[in-house]
Amino acid sequence: MKRMEPFYRILAIALFIHLPQTTAKRPNILIIVADDLGYGDVGCFGNSTIRTPNIDRLAREGVRLSHHIAPAALCTPSRAALMTGRYPARMGMVSNHVVRVNIFTSASSGLPSNEITIAELAKDHGYATGFVGKWHLGLHCLTRDFCHHPLKQGFDYFYGIPLTNLKDFGSEPNRAIDAKYPWVNQALAAGVITSSLFFFALWYLQVLSVRGFVIALICVSLPVYIFDWLFTNNKLINAILMRNYEVVEQPMVFTNLTQRLVNEGNAFMEQSVASERPFLLVMSWIQVHTVLYNSKKDFVGRSQHGEYGDNIEEMDWSVGEIINSLDHLGITNETFVYFTSDNGGHVEETGPGGSRHGGHNGVFRGGKGQGGSEGGIRVPTVARFPGRITPSSEVSSPTSFMDILPSLASLWGGQAPSDRLIDGRNMIPLLTGMNPNPIHDYLFHYCGNHIHAARYTDGSDVYKVHYFTYNWLPGSEGCAFMCDCSGSSVQSQNPPLLFNIATDPGERSPLDVTSSKHQRILSLIGAAVQEHRSSVEPVSSQYSISRLIPLPWLQPCCNFPKCMCRDTFWLSKE
Repeated sequence: MKRMEPFYRILAIALFIHLPQTTAKRPNILIIVADDLGYGDVGCFGNSTIRTPNIDRLAREGVRLSHHIAPAALCTPSRAALMTGRYPARMGMVSNHVVRVNIFTSASSGLPSNEITIAELAKDHGYATGFVGKWHLGLHCLTRDFCHHPLKQGFDYFYGIPLTNLKDFGSEPNRAIDAKYPWVNQALAAGVITSSLFFFALWYLQVLSVRGFVIALICVSLPVYIFDWLFTNNKLINAILMRNYEVVEQPMVFTNLTQRLVNEGNAFMEQSVASERPFLLVMSWIQVHTVLYNSKKDFVGRSQHGEYGDNIEEMDWSVGEIINSLDHLGITNETFVYFTSDNGGHVEETGPGGSRHGGHNGVFRGGKGQGGSEGGIRVPTVARFPGRITPSSEVSSPTSFMDILPSLASLWGGQAPSDRLIDGRNMIPLLTGMNPNPIHDYLFHYCGNHIHAARYTDGSDVYKVHYFTYNWLPGSEGCAFMCDCSGSSVQSQNPPLLFNIATDPGERSPLDVTSSKHQRILSLIGAAVQEHRSSVEPVSSQYSISRLIPLPWLQPCCNFPKCMCRDTFWLSKE
């Protein structure tokens, strides 16, 4: 045997030399994000009536993350966390009031430019970076500087919508603000009438001159008129499609929109492969957020769940088109694929006729907008990396959107930024089975700027504490359109509610918090919450009223003053 030792030594050295060459190859990264897709909407997560063969394929060929958490229950803050690996509170992407997302394209709110995104890190390692679909992280600061635009956040190419998809954008005369606050028109009208009568009385009593009476009426009526005009014309001013910095379609037309997004994504991958550069591509679907649409007639009336089910099945088709392109390009084995949803299903969403237009969250309670409810933050997620991730495997310990940044950094041989707190953890060892230990001891669940809940992983048990719960409408698990984070929508829990969601995922049976064991767990979680709060440094809020209001000089317009155009590139191919 001694004579064989040199052989084994030479073999070991050869393997050692070869291994870095193999693992150092930078894989392609494909991130696919659905909008408002519920945990219970997907076949591989338990749905047997909506067909999602392509998402199911990813799960069959990869790993199902059955305990994956969005750091917020709404679009903008959760997407900010995905981009940066940090809690939205660290970036000022949390709100003290009812508005918790970007609502106008011409507002100055958005992802701060001093944040480091996955795209910026990828570019530093030679990646081509592209973003196709819904951005919803802002456009401009106070001038037309595109400070929040994807191309200023590390992406080389952008084709998509800077805001989001709203029910206002459909052919039906619906307004999102009326769904949330059905009384707003009556309240504004009552305010104008009451104020007018009051000023009329002052004029009649000769306290006001005629000129003063007219000025007072204008001061009261003009803001109301502007408010009503903005929301009545929401489709014109906010349904905008861009290619890089150029507005190419206004308002956005849904005809073949899904196909256009697919074609843009495929073209980006083809160009990257042709240039022999690894790529980071984010495919951010507009579906299944309302307004619901099918841009392919093959999917109209196909599902068992009306328009919502049709939209899921078309979205799944588009996933299939993208992953099939990996096969056609011969890069399947060189590409890490991550599919998720930005938050849970919107359980309160209905269509014009009262039909359900929102998602299903399986056994989890609550939904979109409820930052402490499992249904709002537990999202259907799968990952695939042939040769590294075992097919048909599952990770049942808690993982998070925020884990993507450090995980990608490890894949391309880099490091997460060291000059700021990164809340995510590298989950690649967990996904590949190299280290099955949980990567998070604690996760904190914000609703706006309030921590409504937190979870603690203790071996195979996962304990979740609720400091606040929601005042759902009777017989439902939702509020009027969407729950707020404070006020009449919530109630404080003292003592807090505690569940073991590893054994009680539906959170139906609160644990006895008077037991010594559970008091210890509450104490541990409480201390972790305080430590986390102390680590969140004060930053300027992106949701201050001054940043959320539309600024006329920031309004995108493709051909002033009409502000109407079609994407001529794809129009010629319809």
